[in-house]
Amino acid sequence: FHIGGDVGAIATGTYGQATQNVYRGAEGDPLEMIDRLLRKLEADAGVLEGEQADDVVDDVQRLHTEVHSRRPSAESIRAMLSRLTSATSSTAALLASVEQIKELVSAILH
Repeated sequence: FHIGGDVGAIATGTYGQATQNVYRGAEGDPLEMIDRLLRKLEADAGVLEGEQADDVVDDVQRLHTEVHSRRPSAESIRAMLSRLTSATSSTAALLASVEQIKELVSAILH
């Protein structure tokens, strides 16, 4: 099953245990990891069809610019992440990259 959005660790059942992954670069810089994931997403966008792949690449580039700006716009970032989620929902690997980016971006915006 898949749970989207801002979700922390989840445990179910009588003896359920939960863990939460925190994605950090070698120096603990979330921007570095976001950059890596954005590059991966851009490279993998070719599995999508035509204009959809181009739209993903455009949003990846815009997202990169926005997260590196002096005052990133949370509203703009959320809109791009929403579009990326919709565009990649049919491809599990791409969607997983977007979900990881969401987690990292939420740490930057808070």
